[in-house]
Amino acid sequence: MHLLENSIRSEELLAKTINIKHRFYASSSEPLKLKDLLAITERNGDHQLIQAYHDHTLGYADNGGSLDLRQEIALLYGANISADNIIVFPGAQTGMTLCAQALLKSGDHAIIITPSYQSLEEGAKLAGCEISRVNLSPDDDWQLNIDAVEAAIKSNTQYIALNDPHNPSGALMSYETKLALIKLAEKHDILIFSDEVYRLLEIDPKDRSPSMAELSTKAIALSTLSKPWGAGGTGIGWVVCQDKSICRKLLKAQHIYAVCFSRAGEIQAMMALRGSDTIIGKNMQIIDDNLKLLEDYFDVNNDLFQWVTPRAGGTGFVKFKGPVTANELAEKLLEQEILVFPPSIFDCDENLSQYFRIGFSRATMPAALDAFKLFIDTQRPLWKKQRVG
Repeated sequence: MHLLENSIRSEELLAKTINIKHRFYASSSEPLKLKDLLAITERNGDHQLIQAYHDHTLGYADNGGSLDLRQEIALLYGANISADNIIVFPGAQTGMTLCAQALLKSGDHAIIITPSYQSLEEGAKLAGCEISRVNLSPDDDWQLNIDAVEAAIKSNTQYIALNDPHNPSGALMSYETKLALIKLAEKHDILIFSDEVYRLLEIDPKDRSPSMAELSTKAIALSTLSKPWGAGGTGIGWVVCQDKSICRKLLKAQHIYAVCFSRAGEIQAMMALRGSDTIIGKNMQIIDDNLKLLEDYFDVNNDLFQWVTPRAGGTGFVKFKGPVTANELAEKLLEQEILVFPPSIFDCDENLSQYFRIGFSRATMPAALDAFKLFIDTQRPLWKKQRVG
């Protein structure tokens, strides 16, 4: 497969809507401003880090991430994860794709848990893999069926790729399911690639379980500053793995394809990580407030909409029960400058063809919801006539 053979569906849509008024799809947290980040760092008394930001050189950052940043990232994980188990990439997308390139080859088989972020699947395809999908279902509250994963395993299966917390549904895998998946993967000597970019955004922090990378040497975890911290502009993502032989392969891949990332971004990332309580606390308040608005709206309008209430992250997958398709609904919303992600973005199977993704992690969501409400109210009489007709 050529790198450009399959276009990234969301990017095609976003390129057409760069100045759209209502981004009702947005998944990353409220964008963090540099002045606010510096103020938080100042209040924390971290003057040396502020000085380092003003005095750093514009040379290359260390391949795989500077030690001080990797040490800071390691604090997000358990005692079995150190700086040596972390490879920093210029963003999560790069880490996701290069993991597949470094660890898979033509003739391998990969299992992709869907619906999912497109690049989870495209990276494995680009590496030459045969792909099987295991679909999550709202009938099971978007929980992974371990028996279905086991049934998809072949003699050449090398990789299981998943997204937890889950995008687009906002579901959260239970600790017991994680352990069952790890047991299955270890039995068949299969790597688990766990895209955990929404981790730390659990609606109830008590539901948070350890990262896959903490639980098994056969697991790799991905994260980034963009989702919990709203700091995607730092250009910092990372991969975590206990197996240092895998880390060495990823370090080599990072050096070949993405050696150059910003020391300024690294320092900003350390500021954000050290300010996590303040930054993520603020972002969770936005998510909690927005989620209440959405729950109230969908409860009142349950004749048209249905969803499984998200348990983590800032996205939800909503079923439209009206007389037009979810893709058509998204097109009509776009005419009103309201952008949601239709099922075509996720290449959904027929049973999910009436679902669309919304985002509720930003302070702009209430205005987007108001515009959405107005559109729905104007369409209701028309849809009622279509049903009667």
